[in-house]
Amino acid sequence: MTAVVRIVRAVVSLLAVLGMVIGGAWALARFGRLSALWTTDWRQVLTRPDDGSLLLAIISLVGWVAWILITLSIVNEGLAAATQQRWRFRFPGSESLAPLTAVLIAGIVALLTGGSATTSSQRAAVNDAQSASRLEAVFSNAVATQAPADTASQDRSPETRTHLVQPGDNLWSLAERYYGDGAKWREIADANHTSLLISTDHLEPGMMLAIPELGVERAGPTIVVQPGQTLSGLSAEYLGDAGRWGELVELNSDVISNPDLIDAGWHLQLPGSQKDTAPENGPDLVSDSDQQPQVGRSEPDRNADQRAPVDLDLCPVQPIHDQPRGSDEHSVAVGEQIVTALQSHQAGIIALGGAAISVLASTFVLRRRQQLAKRPVGRAVPELGLRARRASIGLAQAASALPLMDPAPVVTAGDQAPDNRGVNRGETEVALGVLNDARSAGVRAELHYDVEREQVTWLHGRQDLCVGLACAMGLALTESPMVRVVVAGESFGWLATLEEPRLEVFARVDDACRWLDGLVAQRIANRDPDSSLMQLRADPLVSEAWSPVVLIIDEPPARLPRRFSGAGISMIICAGEAMPVDGSAVIQVSAGQATCLLSGERFVPYTVNGETQRALGEAFEGAAATDYPVAPWWATDETADLPILLPTAIRPAPVEGGAVSSMASAEHPMVKLLGTIELVGARNAPPPRAVKQCIEYCAWLLENPGGTAIMMADDLMVAETTRRSNMSRLRSWLGADDHGAAYLPDAYSGQISLHPAITSDWELLQSLLGGGVNRVANSSLVHALEFVRGAPLADAAPGQWHWAEQLRQNMVATICDIAVVLARRALKAGDLDAARWAIEKGLAAGVEDEHLAAAQIQLAHLQQDDALVDQLVMQLTRRTRALGVDLSDETVTLLQEVVEGRARLRRA
Repeated sequence: MTAVVRIVRAVVSLLAVLGMVIGGAWALARFGRLSALWTTDWRQVLTRPDDGSLLLAIISLVGWVAWILITLSIVNEGLAAATQQRWRFRFPGSESLAPLTAVLIAGIVALLTGGSATTSSQRAAVNDAQSASRLEAVFSNAVATQAPADTASQDRSPETRTHLVQPGDNLWSLAERYYGDGAKWREIADANHTSLLISTDHLEPGMMLAIPELGVERAGPTIVVQPGQTLSGLSAEYLGDAGRWGELVELNSDVISNPDLIDAGWHLQLPGSQKDTAPENGPDLVSDSDQQPQVGRSEPDRNADQRAPVDLDLCPVQPIHDQPRGSDEHSVAVGEQIVTALQSHQAGIIALGGAAISVLASTFVLRRRQQLAKRPVGRAVPELGLRARRASIGLAQAASALPLMDPAPVVTAGDQAPDNRGVNRGETEVALGVLNDARSAGVRAELHYDVEREQVTWLHGRQDLCVGLACAMGLALTESPMVRVVVAGESFGWLATLEEPRLEVFARVDDACRWLDGLVAQRIANRDPDSSLMQLRADPLVSEAWSPVVLIIDEPPARLPRRFSGAGISMIICAGEAMPVDGSAVIQVSAGQATCLLSGERFVPYTVNGETQRALGEAFEGAAATDYPVAPWWATDETADLPILLPTAIRPAPVEGGAVSSMASAEHPMVKLLGTIELVGARNAPPPRAVKQCIEYCAWLLENPGGTAIMMADDLMVAETTRRSNMSRLRSWLGADDHGAAYLPDAYSGQISLHPAITSDWELLQSLLGGGVNRVANSSLVHALEFVRGAPLADAAPGQWHWAEQLRQNMVATICDIAVVLARRALKAGDLDAARWAIEKGLAAGVEDEHLAAAQIQLAHLQQDDALVDQLVMQLTRRTRALGVDLSDETVTLLQEVVEGRARLRRA
């Protein structure tokens, strides 16, 4: 088996093991619902319908049992491999899982024991010569097996022998017996894979096993490798010259694949003797009753003069297992590499270009606002997946950095020098990328390209690169409210998730081309020959009908419309390796480089790569989801909707005494998030710099107890050095409690946690809602709203707190639901002052909440303030139109009742 195949098999095996152990546990913990097993009333399980939670809990239980068995089987096989098959334990199901896990562990062990091919040219030459010799020997053996038999020994197969399993036999002992090396037990296992289907750790006495002949036998002296020994050390000790380690590699090529990696327990042959290949008349065979394999005849090395030269000055480095691990420097380096890998998703966002980033960021924020505005009471905003959340964070950070960047000089394809026109450009002029031509004179200039002026543009090169550039161009074009962008083809399907009104998506290129033919014909037929396109677009009556249209397709069309001129229509074609024959403009695209053949400019193109496309598609799909899950702060039992009447005196007042005041005590530090961001109760003075960042770190630790440095750096999107500096500032600022316990202890276990006494106003608010917003007493709702000082994270700077966007939305939704429930109860009880106070608190957090606005209108109606009712109704309808959402049926009915006196008649 070649080194490449061995490495590939080992990597696949390692990924499979990690996927089953780590990925399986994560999936079960993330999506499983074991809690239903102990929250279910088993006395009513047969009389009440199951909402699916019990079935999911049973499936989760079965999944955890399967995960435990698989993990135990993997550990079992790993232990057996590490102890040379001497230690192995049995458990229920081990025999069923052993074949799969044994193959996976064998693949991983093969890499650890076999290593990879060396990169030295001298060692490669040696290995090539050895490979050629082995191929020649195999060919000779194959010929010998087909030759007529001359002796009794030739009646047997020259490649295999058999062994009758005796009590106490195992694969390791058989490999030691026949090969002199127990580590070669896999050769026997592979040759008997049909007989060892259930397990490789137990051999039934009486089984007949095939013992494959390796084609070579050891002769002469051998040594057993001891821990810590290297090839150069063995050469110096036994051969008198450390530089002769290459001879050991050549003579033991079936054992050594990487001279830098040798394991203790290996049997190595020393030079001066020879490993024979099988003679032409076949090897001498060992009978089943023999206790030791027959040693091949020792002959002079006939190929000694043909060996590849070995550099005697080149010595192998120390084995990896001898190098120190676990040092601080090593850990920091690994941590930096992982953080860099986790933050690499930002590069795909940055490569979009400023215009595309601006479009995507503003659209995503609008979709999330719409999602929050349409949220029903008692429901939570759907959470984004990990990849979608990272894409949204990258978008937000890139968009927040755009205003801080100086506008780049612009070079339009065909111009002679850069200028600083900024936004004063044509509607269809789009930024292709960053110019790296000499004309930019070292200035970071953008290359702009007028799509409509060229009418048809071909993108030539690798298809995925062409599609990436086309996506960036299309997104940038939608920045103009006058341009209508149409994309067609499977490659652009992810753009449909944007639901951008200026962006239309066709699934098939043929359908888009037929639509384009009709549009071109209509425009040409209705074109006034005395009016130019500029004049038509300046006329407000017909400007929309004559707005620019850009069609982008992911493959060359069967034919192009005959006339584009004067129709205000242009095309971008992702042509791949195809080239136009009509002289159309061509942009040559390659990895990290593109050339506009029209003018010869070379530039680094803006692009949307495949991974970024998938991440953005998931992000926008999640932002458009309407399946709102039941909120964790809402009760769903049968009595949840029963009203709790207000007491006679529910006037809000400062919370005094009781559990609430003890929870809000300033004896320990507390983070305030429900309004402006503050940290109160710290024992020491605030740091002279990065105060808001330290508070953000503290809030992250509260929301992610037991998190790691890598998780923290990834969520906060900071370098490890910055994270450490701010953590030191936060640790000094918080100080220690009265008993000397640090509020931010050192993370000796790798998991970072705050002192359990540190809390936040958000946690205190949640603690008051244990029974559900719709079930707890009015006093608890009042106490909860008194924590609200304004909009959550009110003074968070743009570009910060990206990780907390879902948290902020949950805060807003919770506060709004509390205010709605309390206001409705107060209105029902006739306590208008309490209802007004609750509504004002709720609107401070969620000004766009429809249910709060409806309660506010109802309050004004009960106060008989018709002018205020009309004003509030107008504000609500205008706000929903601006957001692009519809009012719920409940709100529409309320508006009809308060404005028109009764609800309108509805017919089915």
